[in-house]
Amino acid sequence: MNITGRTRLIGLCGDPVEHTLSPLIHNTLSSILNIDAVYVPFHTTKFGLENAVRGAYELNILGLNMTVPHKSHVMDYLCDIDKAALEIGAVNTLVRTDNGYKGYNTDMPGLLREVKSYGIELNNKDIIILGAGGAAKSVAYMCMQESASNIFILNRTLSKATELADYLNDLFGRKCISAMTLEDYKKLDKKKYIVFQSTSIGLHPNDNNAVIMEDDFYGLVDIGIDLIYNPFETAFMKKCHTAGAKAYNGLKMLLYQGIIAYELWNDISISEDIADIVYEKLLKATRNNIILTGFMGCGKTTVGKYISDKYGYTFVDTDELIEKRAGMSISSIFETHGEDYFRQLENDILTELTDKLSNAVISTGGGLPLRDDNKELLCRLGRVIYLDVEAAEVIKRLSGDTTRPLLKGENPDKKIMELINYRKPIYESVADISIQVSGVSVVDIAREIVDGLSKA
Repeated sequence: MNITGRTRLIGLCGDPVEHTLSPLIHNTLSSILNIDAVYVPFHTTKFGLENAVRGAYELNILGLNMTVPHKSHVMDYLCDIDKAALEIGAVNTLVRTDNGYKGYNTDMPGLLREVKSYGIELNNKDIIILGAGGAAKSVAYMCMQESASNIFILNRTLSKATELADYLNDLFGRKCISAMTLEDYKKLDKKKYIVFQSTSIGLHPNDNNAVIMEDDFYGLVDIGIDLIYNPFETAFMKKCHTAGAKAYNGLKMLLYQGIIAYELWNDISISEDIADIVYEKLLKATRNNIILTGFMGCGKTTVGKYISDKYGYTFVDTDELIEKRAGMSISSIFETHGEDYFRQLENDILTELTDKLSNAVISTGGGLPLRDDNKELLCRLGRVIYLDVEAAEVIKRLSGDTTRPLLKGENPDKKIMELINYRKPIYESVADISIQVSGVSVVDIAREIVDGLSKA
């Protein structure tokens, strides 16, 4: 980014703030839209918040985001506050005006935009909200605005849930929110609910925790939405999936609340195509998956298992998953059902992994990136590494191997050279990093992958 005398500054105030992904969102938007602005984090304590806001205005800072613990306190230092933010009691976005900063809450519309992106409608639906804190308040407000039928706030402390229910019932003038303890889920009607998980329970590194651990609760879930996005698949989401329910994390909420803030600062509208580009960058930044692609015999499985053992990743082999799903070897799948059937199984397996896998190294089949929809899934799944191998090396490694369906018949060496020449540009187009592996040891290949990802 080229900083000039006209570059506008935007940023984030919080304590702590070093972990934030917001610069990735906003600086990517500035780059795509060719807007001369740069976004940076500001570590701001509650004792210095007033001076920070006043100083930002005097420094001509275009706008600010607010995160923990400032979303409520900052309201005292603003010239105006949007109605929804005032009623929720939290501001996360400051927009510059002639008289000071005006406060908005983009968390709630960001979550609504995420929900609608999945095709979920809240109108006349029964909702369960786990937790009764600030995030739960935004969720409940959103559900009330969208005319949900019944909303049940389940919280460890009943009095806090009751206070929130009473406030919003009075605000909207209808009594559709009920307060309950966590254990009271057993009193709910045995039907399906949309469930929002709004607590911090399950946040990394406490990946195996959920606010409700009992499996029978998840039989009530139709769709589960966890506001946490790290880990990518929380314990709450895993339990939803196990019970046969759909489940989503809060990464798209993070994306959309940032996009809405950016729209407010710059008085523009951002398309879903641009939002998708930013989302792919967020996925790569949060999921920590390494995807190995390349021609058969390039060493994907060997390298993947080494990285798994050495660096603590889960190892996943898509071919092994396909064989388990089909109950037969890949060679038998080709002989019995044909290549098209196999390619569809590849796509099905990849789609499932894309929904939930994180912190894994994934060895993919040599033909998997050939389908356009697989290319998109790979990009969303994590960092794609192309292990580039020379044809002569493959011929040597696969000499005498009769298990490869695509190499059966006459002159397999010619087939190898033709297939490599055809596939190489495809592998390169999908890859974040390409590594030449002919004559290179597994240790050196793995080290180059890990070093390359740390610099990417």
